[in-house]
Amino acid sequence: MIRMRQVPPFLAALALIVVLGACTRVSRQRTLPPSIRTVHIPMIINRSAEPGLEEDATRLVQKEFLADGRLELARNPREADAILEITIKDFLDDPVSLDSDDFTRRLQLTIEADVRIVQNIPGKPVFGGSRKVISTTTYTNDKRRINYTPEPEGKALALQRFAQLIVREVLTGSYTDDT
Repeated sequence: MIRMRQVPPFLAALALIVVLGACTRVSRQRTLPPSIRTVHIPMIINRSAEPGLEEDATRLVQKEFLADGRLELARNPREADAILEITIKDFLDDPVSLDSDDFTRRLQLTIEADVRIVQNIPGKPVFGGSRKVISTTTYTNDKRRINYTPEPEGKALALQRFAQLIVREVLTGSYTDDT
């Protein structure tokens, strides 16, 4: 018969705390200065070849900031602590996988944008410089598949994802997806 050594209770408790602590999700910390509590988001500038992105993207970014709740939205730029300037540089739709008959099965939408946070404080015009955000969304666009997503819905998913990443970049300085 094999006898196991008994582990002292305090060592077992310490090991449990270390193991559970390693699995704890660390929330992203806000990197904006505490003086920035309100933000104004003007219409996003669209320099891509895809028309009409700016209206939906602006609305979704504003909605995501409201949902997050860490910054208030100001209607007037004079009332805001900072102004968020977003320029969509590119909108790409690339096939990810093809069927044997060269019909696109999955499509990847990529939105690339530059983001600048401009403070409404004389002498401190830009906070953190220009930041690049790249959002990628993949969906099934083959009409012959059960999980088919129509193009307008795929585009809406891509814009929603883009808005979430903009909020994450502005608030935490990192838009990488680790979920």
